[in-house]
Amino acid sequence: MNQLINISTSFVFAFLLFANNANAQVFLEDLSLYPDSYITKKIHDNPDINQYYPFVDGRGNYPNLNAQNNFPKKVALISFYVWNDQIVLTNKSVQEFWKGSSWIDSVRGNKLASSLLSYSIESVVKRFDSLGTKVITPSNFTAEQKKAYDSLQVRYSKSYRKNIPDSISYELCSSSSYRFIKMPNQKLDADFANSFEEIARVLGVDAVLLIENKMTYDGTLGVINNIYMNMYGFNPMGTNLPANSNAKASKATKYNDFLLYASIELEVDAIISQYNANKELTYENYIGYDRLLDLMIDHMYTSYQARVKILPKKS
Repeated sequence: MNQLINISTSFVFAFLLFANNANAQVFLEDLSLYPDSYITKKIHDNPDINQYYPFVDGRGNYPNLNAQNNFPKKVALISFYVWNDQIVLTNKSVQEFWKGSSWIDSVRGNKLASSLLSYSIESVVKRFDSLGTKVITPSNFTAEQKKAYDSLQVRYSKSYRKNIPDSISYELCSSSSYRFIKMPNQKLDADFANSFEEIARVLGVDAVLLIENKMTYDGTLGVINNIYMNMYGFNPMGTNLPANSNAKASKATKYNDFLLYASIELEVDAIISQYNANKELTYENYIGYDRLLDLMIDHMYTSYQARVKILPKKS
């Protein structure tokens, strides 16, 4: 009994110590010991979208969810990848960059991205299912849909590849079978959002989902710093634009066919791997990662419902 008391006391002390240090790093598997309320405090809407309100006639970069109400019933997860900002600052190839952290192999490409996805995808599908939403992935695509997915051309208003040669391929940042589709620096990038209108129609979905895992590796520790989850869907106004609307002709606030429904961020700063002095992998664990995505999905759903209540501007 005394041993149990000591263990409980140690855990409470550790929790309070970590909770009081916003910049502390903890092992990912240890986060499973913390209550949901602790994790959810670190989840928030992307600040880029909080300053915008939709227009009643469907113009602009933000959807009039007040005209749609229902959360998307069918969603395609079209991109799942890991990212490190240093990747565009080095002279190494993408393969060399990730190989140093043992996150690349000849079979699965980016081993980390593939491991994170395989560890969590079942939970993600179930979580969306509990909300009345069906999730499909590239493994569910028909041959025709896969062909359209592979040929998808993504546009950026302001490219994240600034000053980086087009010859560089970032595909090895993605989980196996997934296209690498990097989220834009400006989340309300209208060109980026509109890129998905055609593929969504081919896939027969209401929206598409992208997940980015921002990582750092210093030769000793592999850390998940942040997780980003963006959902893009059809403009709720669709073909129901007012008869006298000149929205499509407007340059300042034009009509867009596809828009950002939700953009969620989670500050994690959790250790997933350790390396010895020879940079050999000595520890690797993803326990609890699926729970983080589940809590983000919950926040995305409640955030969507909150935005449904936002009354749009009339002009």
